[in-house]
Amino acid sequence: MPENVNTTPLAAQPPVFADDNRATMVKVDHVSMIFNMASEQLNSLKEYAIALARRELRFKEFRALDDVSFEVKKGDVFGILGTNGSGKSTMLKIIAGVLEPTKGTCSIHGNIAPLIELGAGFDLELTARENIYLNGALLGYSKKFIEQHFDEIVDFAEIEKFLDMPMKNYSSGMVARIAFAIATVIVPEILIVDEVLSVGDFMFQQKCERRITQLIKEHDVTVLIVSHNNDQIERLCNKAIWIEKGHTRMLGSAKDVCRVYRVLGGHVGSAEAEEHVFNLLNEDVTVPDDLIDVIGGESRYGTATRLVEKCGFAPGGSVILAPGELASPCMAATGLSGVMDAPVLLTKPDGLPDVTAQALSQLQPHRVVVLGSEDIASERVVEDVREACGPTIEVTRVEGRTAAEIALSLYRFGQQQGHWGSTAIITYDGCTGDLISFSPYLFQKKVPVFFVASNGVVGDDTAQALQSGQFSRLLVLGGSYHVPDAFLEACEARGVRTQRVCGNSAYHANELINNLMTSGDIEGDGISIDRLIVSSVWNPFDAFAGGAYAGKTNSAFLLADPQNLDSVAHALSYIEKKEGAVRHLTFLGGDTRFNKLDRQMLGKAVVKAMRANQKDS
Repeated sequence: MPENVNTTPLAAQPPVFADDNRATMVKVDHVSMIFNMASEQLNSLKEYAIALARRELRFKEFRALDDVSFEVKKGDVFGILGTNGSGKSTMLKIIAGVLEPTKGTCSIHGNIAPLIELGAGFDLELTARENIYLNGALLGYSKKFIEQHFDEIVDFAEIEKFLDMPMKNYSSGMVARIAFAIATVIVPEILIVDEVLSVGDFMFQQKCERRITQLIKEHDVTVLIVSHNNDQIERLCNKAIWIEKGHTRMLGSAKDVCRVYRVLGGHVGSAEAEEHVFNLLNEDVTVPDDLIDVIGGESRYGTATRLVEKCGFAPGGSVILAPGELASPCMAATGLSGVMDAPVLLTKPDGLPDVTAQALSQLQPHRVVVLGSEDIASERVVEDVREACGPTIEVTRVEGRTAAEIALSLYRFGQQQGHWGSTAIITYDGCTGDLISFSPYLFQKKVPVFFVASNGVVGDDTAQALQSGQFSRLLVLGGSYHVPDAFLEACEARGVRTQRVCGNSAYHANELINNLMTSGDIEGDGISIDRLIVSSVWNPFDAFAGGAYAGKTNSAFLLADPQNLDSVAHALSYIEKKEGAVRHLTFLGGDTRFNKLDRQMLGKAVVKAMRANQKDS
């Protein structure tokens, strides 16, 4: 997917800044920084001179900063946000006087203590004691000043026992401790901090933050901070700027800038999608607490057990154990889950995860069905099952090494356990998003999933099963490259009605599938969308065992990935088009999938759609 990160301004500087009469400590006025990168590698001065004489020396222009302006007033704690390579550190080096801007000016009023390159100037062959004097001298401290503050530096860095040890034996965290202690021993008028609040362990990070907070509160020091930690910027700063690829995207209060950056920062997507998301983010819409819930564990295995708990399966039944590293067998297991009314839990290839073993102990099934041959689910998995459930547990293995083999074996096993529905699905290994979208239907209607042996090739046994007369309808996920038209024509000749379901993206296909399921056109009553389960396609693992939960709660899936603004805008539009029909959202996975703001964004769309529907009615 090509990178498409927006760099145009989102919002102008708030008018409240214009009324700030405090002294200006730093003024960055239309600053641009351009670096010339050689278009070819020159390995010696001779090659450089020859290329220069022949006028063959060419450079490619790189704009690290492009027309950036802001002011920092006395006592401000000013945060600079942006993704890697956006020009944050370049800006600090210009302010510190290390670099001269190509265009524009940078005015400084006051003495500066730059914490930009911690540890620069240390000689690792020398001891820590010797390096304190050496580094202090490089920072402009006199020997007398260092002697006066030596104990303070050592105490803060917590290295008293190691003072006379060569620094080459120190860890990188210990080196950073000493550097931070030396750099902050004075009280400057302007302090520049570049990602140094993350040095050392957690306790020392807190200690560093307290030191900087002390400089701010007790000495009215003006501080500029670059950090990837949004919470830290919001907590410490009163103002912030967001720079993206060298351009100013937003300048304002730290709270406002951090809020927008959490939703949009570094995300890919069209300008139209970003505008849609940005406008909704700024709307004053309250989302009720009971409109949203989250189901997630520490891993896909934990999420699967949480979903099973929510389903309320009775103890003493059957459990299906699917390979959690492989999407296709997990999704195929959903149909068997419907046939047997059995939960799907996930396993690792070399043994049961503890959380899965605990779930088995609680369910106390009389039988466990393990999907895949021993190279997919080893005998250790079976041993762990017996340990969790007792030695008398019945363990049945559904053989197969490929998705097509496992799915065919699973279908045959399901025939012995109950009755499949009259609809089947055929697709290719890797069509995970579409199968997630269809999973409520797979469970409710007991739909088996089959896979092609390879692109354009349907195995003979799979073709025979689909054309045997058991199925009256075949849904095809994928184009003719995956499932050839000739095979569909052969199915039609055997009385099997076929229908391709293809979208131009996973998100578009998700909408098509939901519309198909809710229409009731494919088999029986349609599935409701008043409850949507929000899942990620880029990280689909949380949904591997979600089909039973979706089927039992009569929910549909909504696929959305917060890092892709086109995806988010599509999800918002989908909710809006449903005109208030959506009433509840369940998010799969923890904050690593969808943070609180991501959840609130979709929740806002639900509330707005319900309000609009109430007005119309």
